[in-house]
Amino acid sequence: MLDISAFCDKNSIFYQQDVSLKKLSSFKIGGIAPYIISPNSATQVSEIINYVNEKNIKYKVIGNCSNILFPDETIDCLLIKTDKLNSLTIKNNNIICGAGLILAKVASTALKSELSGMECLFGIPGTIGGAIKMNAGAYGSEMSHIAVETEYVTADGIIKTVSGNDHNFSYRHSCFSDTDIIVQTVLKLSDGNYSDIKNKMDEYTSKRVSSQPLDMPSAGSVFKRPEGFFAGKLIEDSGLKGFSVGGAQVSEKHAGFIVNKGNASSEDVKELIRIIQSTVAEKFGVMLETEIKFF
Repeated sequence: MLDISAFCDKNSIFYQQDVSLKKLSSFKIGGIAPYIISPNSATQVSEIINYVNEKNIKYKVIGNCSNILFPDETIDCLLIKTDKLNSLTIKNNNIICGAGLILAKVASTALKSELSGMECLFGIPGTIGGAIKMNAGAYGSEMSHIAVETEYVTADGIIKTVSGNDHNFSYRHSCFSDTDIIVQTVLKLSDGNYSDIKNKMDEYTSKRVSSQPLDMPSAGSVFKRPEGFFAGKLIEDSGLKGFSVGGAQVSEKHAGFIVNKGNASSEDVKELIRIIQSTVAEKFGVMLETEIKFF
């Protein structure tokens, strides 16, 4: 990957070398990334993909790193980070937003413009791109309810746009693969009242603060909601609330979260997940599927 800096300099693409993933990750776990590059447009994304394909360089896409478990060692691939894809435009009731923007920023912009539809999503710590890709949601609302058009770049470096039902949204799923890079999306919101929107945001924020371990490093909800059950309750009813492996612990506040007590390794988290899955399966016959992403 020695040519990456020269390629980025030539094409005016921002890059960083030897970056600590522990500092980037909300889990505060991870080794070193030799290179992280941050394109600022669909054209730059396409240029990067064409380059890495030509040079046969492995790559992965990251956003705010709020639901990723990185390995403890130095990684062997290029990271493409979406943080410079941060354009934000309001047109009528539509917000056209770059994939690297944090959901809270876009929701706050919607509030200022008295546009309703993002209140439930305000507290999700991820980016717009990640939220679209996994159809993020909370308190009965999902990205599928507001996303109407998305621009992305394929693994072949082709810039494409998908609209409406072609997003193929379902629970924590969309049409986008891990090699697709979302560039921007259009969110269709509705007219609202500033006070009403703000009150709803405050209400959902209070719920999160009271029920989730927001004061400790984590990657959010570890498991998807199994049909007919709640993952956190199954884990708690299995007697695992507070259970630890090394520095990784099932949160004492919400059993659906795994927290880093300060020195957790990636392997600690993986082993704890295995124990949770096997215990819940043995006691309740339910196999929990992970929602966090393993690098």
